[in-house]
Amino acid sequence: MGALEVAAAAGLLVGLRWHMLGAAVSTGLVLLMAGAVIVHLRNGDRSVRCLPAAATGALAAAELVLLTVA
Repeated sequence: MGALEVAAAAGLLVGLRWHMLGAAVSTGLVLLMAGAVIVHLRNGDRSVRCLPAAATGALAAAELVLLTVA
């Protein structure tokens, strides 16, 4: 999972140059973080434990919106 997150971070940086790649990586990262939030909640973790995944997913969604508008 950590390798996927590192690859996503690198993809987001490269996606600033190539918008199609950035949109694809952002979509994948939103899905990955949504899955992380679901796993945290199903395991009975407090909502605070979901916050980093939710925040990262929200930032990736914001980048996706900005890339599709630009």
